This record gives sequence, C-alpha cells and structure tokens, in this order.
Amino acid sequence: MIKNDNHLPAKAEERPGVPFLWIIEAPFDILEGFCRQTGLDPDSAVPLVFTLPPERFSPARLTYPGAKCRQPETWLRVLGLLHVHHVAFKLYQATGRDGALTSLTQIRPAIDNELERLLGLAARDKIGQLRHYEKMLERVFTRLEEAAGRGFLLEGTRFLY
Repeated sequence: MIKNDNHLPAKAEERPGVPFLWIIEAPFDILEGFCRQTGLDPDSAVPLVFTLPPERFSPARLTYPGAKCRQPETWLRVLGLLHVHHVAFKLYQATGRDGALTSLTQIRPAIDNELERLLGLAARDKIGQLRHYEKMLERVFTRLEEAAGRGFLLEGTRFLY
C-alpha cells in the first residue's frame, strides 16, 4: 500500500523481513528512454531476453529496489511516464533472495472476473490483495493524470513533448 508520503511499502506484511520488489515490464526502447529521462543509468532497463543489439520492442524490466533504481520516486516517475503516454506495461510485485525472484504476482493488467472465479476459494486472500492494489493504482493514476494536465509529473519533473 502507498503511504501518505508516497513511498512504496518496503516490507512484506505477511512475512516480516522479506522485502517486496516492484517490477515494471514494458517494451525495451520505451522503458530505456523513460529511464534516461528520469535520470537513471542507460542500462537500468533490463531486457528479459538478451540479444545484441537489444530488440527495440522486446520486453524489459525496471525493478525497485534494485541496483539501478534505488529511489522509489524515480521508479514512480518511470511508471507515471508509461501511464500518461499510454504505453502498455505490466506491473509486478515480487519477493527475491540472493538476486533471484522467489515469487512474482502480476498486478497490472488487473485480474479479471473469469480468472477470479476460476481461482475460487483457494486464492481468496490473494485476490483481495490484488483488488486492493488495483484500487491503489487507480488512485495513483488519477493523480498522475492530474499532474500531467498541469504539465508536471511528480515533484516538478516536466514532460518532454
């Protein structure tokens, strides 16, 4: 859940001491451009499949907290740019240990009613958590759209048109 200070939660509530990872997945070229625009290193967008040269529209990921993205504000700026420029992206919450993912939950695109019925009682708690994240994201995206309407994105960063 996002706190009033706009920081992402850093610890898993159900498993204290296990940090959450927040992962954006989007086309490499676009994600890399938005990473540069927000001041991240050019190699912050990590392709899912490494090719030389990287394929422009193959999926890439940006992870917070990560070696290339240590500040939540920067990660949120990239997320905001993807949203306001109507770029299709996926958003995951994950846990990891020793550089490897141990769990990965897709938050966006949202879970649909058919999948919810299919999962049934077995995943009721997880579905409730995902619905909570959907509502949180709706509020965040509404705020981002309002900021974009004023020509600003999070803490005064101007959009480049």
